[in-house]
Amino acid sequence: MGRNINFKKKVMKRISFFLFAMLISSMSLFTSCGDDDDDDTTASGMVAGTYDGTLVVSLEGQQVGNESKSLALVKNGDNAVDVVIKNFKLNVNLGEDAVIPVSLGDLKVERCLLTQKDGKYTFNGATELKGIEVPLAPGMNLPVDCKVNIKDATVNGKSLNLPIVVGVSSNGNELMDVDVQYIGTKQ
Repeated sequence: MGRNINFKKKVMKRISFFLFAMLISSMSLFTSCGDDDDDDTTASGMVAGTYDGTLVVSLEGQQVGNESKSLALVKNGDNAVDVVIKNFKLNVNLGEDAVIPVSLGDLKVERCLLTQKDGKYTFNGATELKGIEVPLAPGMNLPVDCKVNIKDATVNGKSLNLPIVVGVSSNGNELMDVDVQYIGTKQ
């Protein structure tokens, strides 16, 4: 009978150990599955996300494009974001039946530093895009380089106001500046 009691104690210790191990494992599973995005109070955590909105393009003060676009502000450290537009295509309307489709590829303006004042976040950034093919006529493309400048973009709550100036040049000669205004709402 003593042997039977020792056996039961050993079995109960093992069961208790495994139950304790399972309890600890399940607790760490639940704590690691929390939604950390809602708790991120860093500047970049507050503004990072996907924004849906409208992109308006102007050449020399005349609107030549107005399209719905989604873009992302991606956290890049505690106080910076990357502005990302995947597969960025734009249809530039130059008048009756004159629509020029321009593909900028994946646009990414990295490490835009955030400043905060009165609950509003502001940022600036720049990047260069080389060898963008602009179709002038069927079978005829003009390779251009674009300097993309974001100046005084703001995030206020869930609203994004993103002004962009794109300096277009070819073979080192400046051709024009294209003004772009994006207004979006965080999803």
